[in-house]
Parts: sequence; C-alpha cells; structure tokens
Amino acid sequence: MGLPITEDHLVFRWVHDGCKVLFSATRMGGAVSCHFASDKAGLRHIKKAIDEWCKFVFEALNWCTMVIAQVVKPSVARLVEKCGFSLAGEADGIQIYVRCK
Repeated sequence: MGLPITEDHLVFRWVHDGCKVLFSATRMGGAVSCHFASDKAGLRHIKKAIDEWCKFVFEALNWCTMVIAQVVKPSVARLVEKCGFSLAGEADGIQIYVRCK
C-alpha cells in the first residue's frame, strides 16, 4: 500500500468492516512520527481512523506528547488539519504537522 516502513517502524491496522487503514510509527524523542495508507474503502473513514489512532497513541504510550505527520500532498495537508494537526514547519518541500496530547 506504499506505506513507508523501516526496521524502526511498527505497523498497526485500524479495524473497521470492509476497509483497510494502516499506520506506521516510530519514536522521535517524546513524539511519534507516523504515516498512513488506506485502501479506497478506507478513505471514507480516514478522519475517524486518524482521530482514533492519535487517541490510541496518547493512551498507550504515556511518554508520547505529540504525533508528527510529514506531508507532501496538499490534499493530505487539508485532511490532517481537519483532524486537529497544526503546521509546525516546512523542510525540503515537506510540511511537518503536529497534534499535541
């Protein structure tokens, strides 16, 4: 599904009937850096999936104070903004968004 992963990333699946939404995550200090991928059916539920993912991260990882998303596409930037993320900066054409605990 094009989800960027390395040996430092854990991959999680959001469970919802008839769709697949995946999240990969790695620790960056007191934050979790995440990527997501979805099949076509999952796109209809992506806002809910991202919100539930962030809540899960903050509850399960007591050391985590923020979720970081690196965004290239403007459509994804609009989506994460709707999900409560704020633009923190930009580097090399990549926008960095954060959602704090």
